[in-house]
This record gives sequence, structure tokens and C-alpha cells, in this order.
Amino acid sequence: MTGGAGFSRQASQSFQENHDLGKIRPKSNFFKSSRNLEKAESGALSESIEYRKSRKSQLEKNRLLVGGIIALLVMLAILLLA
Repeated sequence: MTGGAGFSRQASQSFQENHDLGKIRPKSNFFKSSRNLEKAESGALSESIEYRKSRKSQLEKNRLLVGGIIALLVMLAILLLA
């Protein structure tokens, strides 16, 4: 059930309005320049590298923590069953 003809008309109008807004708005070039190494700023590159390093180390710490918790739970389960 679509809710009647009014719902279909409203959906069509909303789609058309959103489509027309997409034609008016300028296209963003923020990511395009930062993906190209020749055009990227050195500050942005170093910030990106530092973020990736910190994210990687954080993920490694989380893996160790989760692995430790799982190992403790397994040992606890073995102790309880024994």
C-alpha cells in the first residue's frame, strides 16, 4: 500500500526538487586535490600519515585486548567445567 495518490505525488515532487538542487550546487573538489600527491599540501599529507599510524596502533592494541579477554574467558570456562 502506497498511501494513495497524494503520497505518490508528494514523493515525485520531493524527488524532482532534490534532483534540481543537485544541478544548482557546485561540485566539490576537496577530495580530488588531496588524493593527488602532486596537488596535496604537505601539512595535509603529514597529518594524514600521522592519523593512519595512530589508527593502526590503536587497532593493534584493540586486537590484543580482545584476544586477551577471549583467552581469559576460555580459561574461565575450562576451569568451571573441570
